[in-house]
Amino acid sequence: MSMVIRRFFQFIISLGVCLLAGYIGSAYAIPMIPSWFASLQKPDFTPPLSSLVPIGTLIYVVLGLVLYLIWQADLKKKDTTICFYLFITGLVLNVLWIYVFFGLQSPFTAFITMIMLLAILVSMIYQCFRVSILACLLLVPYLIFAIIIAIINFDILMMNPNLPLLVI
Repeated sequence: MSMVIRRFFQFIISLGVCLLAGYIGSAYAIPMIPSWFASLQKPDFTPPLSSLVPIGTLIYVVLGLVLYLIWQADLKKKDTTICFYLFITGLVLNVLWIYVFFGLQSPFTAFITMIMLLAILVSMIYQCFRVSILACLLLVPYLIFAIIIAIINFDILMMNPNLPLLVI
């Protein structure tokens, strides 16, 4: 298989894995947005509900590009392997946050999950700097978005005191 064809398939697989993660998360989120999520008290700076799907799709496309860039680096090198595992862990935590927040309707547990995701993201950005500067730079807007979501998550938790604290 030629190098170009191999890279094309790696790009498609990287994009597909991340879009699949987004699709799995959306299966929990989309049904809850017009009902449960709409009923919550939210901070004024919460993005409009109509923007969530396009923003989410863009994030997963960018994550697909980041995964592709990590894959293009030498996975036999320790720095690249660490970056890859941080990425996969972050992607799993991303989907887990959506499931816990929307599926289980537990902003408190989701906030704890988001704190773990933020720690992984910061570690991943640091590690990606050693592997791919472009991947590192592409992760910065995702980190900013995740911080905003964490703040919204926390505000929802504070503004809706009747929500269950812990759902397992």
